Amino acid sequence: MKTAIALIAPTQLPSFAGPVEPATGQIPLPFPGMRPVLPVPVERGDAGPLRERSARFMQALVEVLSGERAARQMAAWMSPEVYEQLTTRLAAHARVPLRARSGHHGVRIVSVHVSMVHDEAAEIAGRMVHRGRSRAVAVRLELQRTHRGEQVWRCTALTWA
Repeated sequence: MKTAIALIAPTQLPSFAGPVEPATGQIPLPFPGMRPVLPVPVERGDAGPLRERSARFMQALVEVLSGERAARQMAAWMSPEVYEQLTTRLAAHARVPLRARSGHHGVRIVSVHVSMVHDEAAEIAGRMVHRGRSRAVAVRLELQRTHRGEQVWRCTALTWA
């Protein structure tokens, strides 16, 4: 356990006048003149069959969040609790619907990362770009049975920033 004295900032600050070499195992930041290092998407489990479906779901979801699509179109794909959370938050932050310009949506999903928790649950993280700004969206999809006995993927948790 660290004591309060151990947490005191050092009195001598390091000098950054010259080039700073990364420590072993560190990846350097993309400074001017350096090629940027981009992360490779990592998928855990067999997410292949769910990847395209989740990307389409996330695109529809961000269109709802931006006001380009009606929230009621997502009701069948969400648990009642998540749908209520979504509509409540959208009502609290009512936005004027955006108009699509020449077939181009104002918001889009630019990356989707799928992690299979187990065979019947997946957690999906996505990055949306809207008006030049990036935002994060995360959902949990679970395989559930309908009243007809069919299995469907349903959103059981949703968060966005």
